[in-house]
Amino acid sequence: MTKKINLIKRLIIFFVGMSIIQIGVALFLKTNIGSDPFTLFTQGLAFLLNKTPGSANMIILFVLFCIILIVERHRIKIGTIICVVGVGPIIDLGVKAVSFFPIASLNIGIKILLVVMGCALIAIGLSILKASNLGVAPNDIIPFIIKDKTNLEYRWIRMALDASFLIMGFALGGVLGIGTIISALLIGPFIQFSLPYGEKFVNVIVKNQTEDEIENENEESVSLRA
Repeated sequence: MTKKINLIKRLIIFFVGMSIIQIGVALFLKTNIGSDPFTLFTQGLAFLLNKTPGSANMIILFVLFCIILIVERHRIKIGTIICVVGVGPIIDLGVKAVSFFPIASLNIGIKILLVVMGCALIAIGLSILKASNLGVAPNDIIPFIIKDKTNLEYRWIRMALDASFLIMGFALGGVLGIGTIISALLIGPFIQFSLPYGEKFVNVIVKNQTEDEIENENEESVSLRA
């Protein structure tokens, strides 16, 4: 029973993190001054294939999922699979939710602040999602694989990948703007800063559950000795 409750807690934390990320993405889309590089790539592919951004996102994640399955399949967890099939619909839902606010009519200064807020939300959401230990989206696994193999700092790897997504997305017809440049520069450092705090946040929630498991194991050990 204890392990089941612990899993439920982690699943809730995972979905909270994933939802926070997509709210950040939705903010990018509604400001109309450029989305984050990965979403720009998604937009470009959507234009090329005449698909919705959500559908294009699912295609990209599935391709990256297959690559990770070949290279380092041990990194794939239940959360990774959830992201492949669930992120697209949540993006569309997030855009609808943000659409209730007149973001498009705001001045450029406020829009830039919203983009920075979107970067922070993506970093916070990813740090929480990763700390749930249920896996992250395929596009977020790639920089961690590179980090482990090269020993480079996460922020530089993330910035390089974001630059690649930016170039490919723009080449495919995605909307490039000042928001894209801002997010390309900020998301990597924000994530690196947020990761330890995400761990602490999740540990507070699941700590008591872990302690209960240890106590139960000790009680079982004592009863067996008796």
